Amino acid sequence: MAASSGGAMFLKCIDASGNIKDADYVASTFESAIKEVGEQIVVQIITDNASNYKAVGSIIESKYPHVFWTPCVVHSLNLALKSICDPSEKSPQYVHCKWIADLVSDVQNIRNFVVNHNITLFIYNKCSKLSLLRVAYTRFASSIIMSKRLREIKLSLEQMVMYSDWKNYRDGNNEAKAQEVKRCIVNDVWWDNLDYLLSFTEPIINMLRAADTDTPILHSIYDMWDSMIENVKQNVFNHEGISLVEGNSGFFDDIHQILEARWNKSNTPLHCMAHSLVPKYYCEAWLQGGTIGGAPRVSPHEDHEVSMNISKCFKRLFQNPTDLRKAYVEYGTFSSGSEFFNQAHVIDARMFEEPISWWANYGASTPLLQTLAFKLLSQPASSSCCERNWSTYSFIQSIKRNKLATSRAEDLVFVHCNLRLMSRKQEEYKDGPTKYWDLCGDNMDSDGYSIELPELSLDEPELETMTLNDEDED
Repeated sequence: MAASSGGAMFLKCIDASGNIKDADYVASTFESAIKEVGEQIVVQIITDNASNYKAVGSIIESKYPHVFWTPCVVHSLNLALKSICDPSEKSPQYVHCKWIADLVSDVQNIRNFVVNHNITLFIYNKCSKLSLLRVAYTRFASSIIMSKRLREIKLSLEQMVMYSDWKNYRDGNNEAKAQEVKRCIVNDVWWDNLDYLLSFTEPIINMLRAADTDTPILHSIYDMWDSMIENVKQNVFNHEGISLVEGNSGFFDDIHQILEARWNKSNTPLHCMAHSLVPKYYCEAWLQGGTIGGAPRVSPHEDHEVSMNISKCFKRLFQNPTDLRKAYVEYGTFSSGSEFFNQAHVIDARMFEEPISWWANYGASTPLLQTLAFKLLSQPASSSCCERNWSTYSFIQSIKRNKLATSRAEDLVFVHCNLRLMSRKQEEYKDGPTKYWDLCGDNMDSDGYSIELPELSLDEPELETMTLNDEDED
């Protein structure tokens, strides 16, 4: 996939059968793609955080100093959620987070018990119009999505276990499981714990949902991560009745360690450089609008970490010493709000105008910085849109179409994915008889029949509460 200011586009897929996906092979694949697109216009490559991809990033950056390897922020957030919801017994967070693992296990057991037994599913469908949806394999935060769905159908689940047919349910092999499911559903403390889980993970999910797209968001990640941690802290401290200023929470300390460790592994100089080019972050209104870790916000050029990473980026992006000096001068003019940037209408527009539009309107006096802003402010921060093509590929080349040539399958995936990307930019996609035309398109079996259990995803939140029965489609 390639992303630019014009949006994302499916370029091609690679048949890697018979190859070992080590760093050298993957690096050579990326290098050929960079040459095909044009090495001078490539800004970054985004992959997941696997060790072989980290090695690939080092290889690419050594050959192309102006190209950055960026770990996918969605993978980082998902790994953080996994550490929170399923902590290892050897991890220091296990003591404080074990209750979450037990809760998530209960959620999964309830869902599986209901949908995997005909009698219980029949009773459930009598009580609820909302299906117990499964979560797509190429989606993230599946435990939290499933927990949220259970919370939405709480009343239906309570009616289900109180239903006369449920009381008469007898199955020697599963009766104990049925009693365990009922014990959870009628337990108010269990629901309170579920509410607490959804509450303090909500900021993480909101950031994951915002980043889990191919839209330009690279420049927002640095600030979003800080704000997300602050919101998690506020929710935890409010629940525990602790002062945000003077209080201390062992549970939050463990959560904070997990989130901070993931950020340290995924933060790159490019994140900081893009962050520093957002005009809003130099405005008094933004600086006074919140705190970070209890300390006041600071402008990017006053943040030591950001400043150090800006220098690293400048040295890699501007190999010519003359251009490097000009870039530093231009950034100093922009960040200090001097010369042309000192005019009232320019300062006023910083807070309210879209960053890339602001640079188009007011950045002509700093041409090197303006060109860099156009590049970085149109970049995504996630590679998850690539992984969603896997389900499309498996739909096109199924068991009954296993003789389909690889090249033909690639052409079909190319057409399907790019039609989908183009259609989502049209008004008819969200309004009209063909709205959301593609959301169930990949959920068909090889005979063309709709799969029984549709799938939820983070980038389709408006469907999470939609009734899926035909008679209640609207």
